[in-house]
Amino acid sequence: SVFVVYFQGAVGSMKDRIIKVCTAFGVNMYQWPASPEEARNRDAALRQHLREKERALKAYHDLMRTEASDLTSPSSVNPIGNSKIEDWRLFCVKEKSIYTVLNMCEEGM
Repeated sequence: SVFVVYFQGAVGSMKDRIIKVCTAFGVNMYQWPASPEEARNRDAALRQHLREKERALKAYHDLMRTEASDLTSPSSVNPIGNSKIEDWRLFCVKEKSIYTVLNMCEEGM
């Protein structure tokens, strides 16, 4: 849940009580801008930070799409063959079957 507490005056017992309650609940507390100029500066900094995060998220999504496409498409060597992920799955099935047969063997056979 979200709640906002706004009060004037930076000193006093009421401020101390509010801070104690907020600390007990483990909430994030942010200072309110003291002037319109400070508010504009904070807004500009937050918008820049948001743009950077959105750019990083877009780059991550693009990378994941590229990797998924690479794993699901056939290799350039054999365009009608299996995808990389299917080749890996078949390799694991083959290895598992080899080890299953090897585990059936007894020492000294």
